[in-house]
Amino acid sequence: MRRNWLLAGVALAMSVSTSGCAVVLLGSASPASSAPQNRYGFEMSEADRYLADSAAFVRSLDPCGFLTEVDLAALGTVVQLRPEGELSTCSASLKPGRSSAIDSVSIDLNGYQPTPDDPRFEQITIDGEQVFLEDSSRGSCRISFPLRAEFDGAGTGTMDGFLTESGRSFATIDVYRSDADACAAATTVAETALGLLDDPPLRADSKYNLPLAMKDPCAVLEHLPATWTVDRWNPPAAPYRCHFTASSSTFEDNLVMLDVTLTYVDADLRSTDSETVRQGNYTVDTRALDSSCFADIVLGNPVLGMPENDDSAARYARTVPTLSVLADDCESATALAVAAADVLTG
Repeated sequence: MRRNWLLAGVALAMSVSTSGCAVVLLGSASPASSAPQNRYGFEMSEADRYLADSAAFVRSLDPCGFLTEVDLAALGTVVQLRPEGELSTCSASLKPGRSSAIDSVSIDLNGYQPTPDDPRFEQITIDGEQVFLEDSSRGSCRISFPLRAEFDGAGTGTMDGFLTESGRSFATIDVYRSDADACAAATTVAETALGLLDDPPLRADSKYNLPLAMKDPCAVLEHLPATWTVDRWNPPAAPYRCHFTASSSTFEDNLVMLDVTLTYVDADLRSTDSETVRQGNYTVDTRALDSSCFADIVLGNPVLGMPENDDSAARYARTVPTLSVLADDCESATALAVAAADVLTG
C-alpha cells in the first residue's frame, strides 16, 4: 500500500510543474520538435535550470566533510563516521564519556525545507542566515538550513517534498544526546556547516570511495531503448532521483511512470521478498506490487565506514551501492534499471 501511494505521489509531483517539457524520442536523443536542447533534449526555463544546477551542486558536495573533527571531538570520542543509507547523508556515532550511551550527529544534504507556519519549528538566525530549529523531546534536535541562495525569479512549483516554490536546496542536521543539550550541539555544527559553504568540502576530495556519488541519474534520458518516448520530464529537485513518464508500444498501458533513485542500502536490510532475473550484465531483483514494481541492481562493492576497529560499528557501516527503479510493471522497471546501470557505471 505504501509503495502504491509513493507511485501516486510521484505522479502528483510530476503534474505540478511542467515548464520546459517536450516530447523526445530518446533512443537517438533527438527532440521531436525544434526546441533548443538545453538538457537531455528538453528546453528549460531559467527556473528549470536552477533546479537542475541545485541537484548537480549537491552531488558535488561531501556530506562527511561538514562534520568536522573539531566539532565532533567536543561531543565525545568518534566510534564511526560514515555515509548513512543514502548518498546525501553522513553520520557520526560518539561515546560522550559520561556514560555507556552512544550519541549521534548526522547531516543530510537533501533535507526537507520546513514551512514558516510549521509549529514544530522555530525560525532562528545563525551567522546572518535564517534557519529552522526543531527541539524535540528525548534529547533530539534538528536544524534545517539553505545550501543555496533563494531563486530570484518566477516560482518553480513544488517538485517534491525536498524543495518548495523558491527552489532552494536545504540541508538538515540531526543531533541526539543522551544526557546533554542536543540543540546547543546542533547549533555549533550548523554554524560550522554554514561557514563552509563559501568553500565547501567536495566529493572529489572525500576520504570515502563512494561509487556513483557524482553521477546524474537523469543522464539515462539520453540512453533509453530506441522504442521509448519520454512524454514528460521534470528537472530534478533531488540530486539522486529522476522522474519522468514514458510510453512505448511494449507497455501494456502505453504509459509508464518511472522513479530512478540512487541510494545505499544496508546489505543486511535488503528485502528478501523479491524475484531475481538476469538481464544483460546485471542481476536484477524485482519486487512486484499490485500496480507497480521495484527493480534493484547492486552497482558496486560495499562501502565501509571508519573506523572499522569496532566490530558493531563496522558491520552497520557496511552499505551497498544500489540502483532502484520504480515503474508500473516489472518488465518496464527491469528495462529501465539495466539502461540506467549502463549509464551510471559507464
